[in-house]
Amino acid sequence: MMGNIVLDTISIQGNIVKYNIKVSDKLSRFFNGKEMFIDYGESMNSIPVSVLTIPFVSVLSNLAWQLNVSLWVDEIDETYFYSLKNLKVAYQEAHYAHPFRGRFTPSKIVHNSIVQTEQGLLLFGGGVDCHSSFLRNKDKISEIVNINGWLHDCKEENQVDQSDSKMAIEFGNRMNIVATHIRSNFAAFMNLKEIDSVLQKKVNVGHWYGFLHSMAFIGIAIPLSYKRGYSDIFIASSNTKGQNNVCASDITTDSLHKFCLNGRVIHDGFELNRQDKIKIIVDYKKSIKQPYMLHVCSFNDHNCCECEKCFRTVINLVAENEDPREYGFPIQESLKEHWLKVMDKRLGLWGIDLEKRVYWPYTRERMRENYEKLGDEQKEFVDWFLSFDFDKAKRDGLRKYYRKNFFKILKRKLHL
Repeated sequence: MMGNIVLDTISIQGNIVKYNIKVSDKLSRFFNGKEMFIDYGESMNSIPVSVLTIPFVSVLSNLAWQLNVSLWVDEIDETYFYSLKNLKVAYQEAHYAHPFRGRFTPSKIVHNSIVQTEQGLLLFGGGVDCHSSFLRNKDKISEIVNINGWLHDCKEENQVDQSDSKMAIEFGNRMNIVATHIRSNFAAFMNLKEIDSVLQKKVNVGHWYGFLHSMAFIGIAIPLSYKRGYSDIFIASSNTKGQNNVCASDITTDSLHKFCLNGRVIHDGFELNRQDKIKIIVDYKKSIKQPYMLHVCSFNDHNCCECEKCFRTVINLVAENEDPREYGFPIQESLKEHWLKVMDKRLGLWGIDLEKRVYWPYTRERMRENYEKLGDEQKEFVDWFLSFDFDKAKRDGLRKYYRKNFFKILKRKLHL
């Protein structure tokens, strides 16, 4: 596929940076509009255009490479331009079966510089990874930055966005550091369903998970980092050394981002597994002798206590002999009773293969190490977890789901 994606104009309206695009007709199906916006919550008038262009390029470069189209902008930061060449090679190596032929063409390359500092900002979503990175690097982090890319317009208000903002600000206040919430439509502006329909079979991963999220988050943070004078942007590792799943956020890609001469990205915690990260959080919570709130539930304004990520975190905490309720999981019944009901209702729709392969082995090992130290509720839960047949329960759950929803599923398939 050949074509063009062109950054037509960048405009600043108050606290909002708007990017207007022109695309070839055959590419229009991949977008839900012609304007991407970023609301930084403060004026960005002092930022050079070559730096303000970086978020736009970070969002669209991977798509351009995969679709074999040209991405055009007026100007770009010199350091970022050359780092993008390395990023393209790294993503291509991770997806060697599908050639990345598209290209990025700026009219002008501009030299910008930032002084190398000992301080930086941390991309902060409220989950285990970013909390452990914050606690490991408290003396180097001056600001946490939460980014929501799923808004549809700059005036939209929704509960999840407000909850994310509140979570970041409350944590910043507790830790006595600056907390910034950035609003954008970078994800909603792209037609990810259409993109996946074309590319997912070729690259074997969805565009959001495999390419977009960390590229976009880092790119959006760069103008703010430049304005603050931070040379370092921290992003917490989701993967662990030895894992094989391909993700947009990886030490082989995140750490290649460079900007404004001395600006760099630190992909933190790659050597730790998730249970190690939980141990860091638990140890800190014990040291302050107060509850420590986590927010691990994606696209939700609270921990639902019914999804894979909530369950993953609960078993992590139980393995350390902790009460999940003191970390933001408001479970009313005993842990075993609650999760038995959840398994009966939802396990059929869970993707437990990744959980079993990547996350649970470390947790099971820790449960066995700590078993004699566990409280009664934790022991009851661990006994159940270590003996429960999740595969059989998933098969039973799927059968139950199909029986209950047969006509809905049939109707949906007939309309495809």
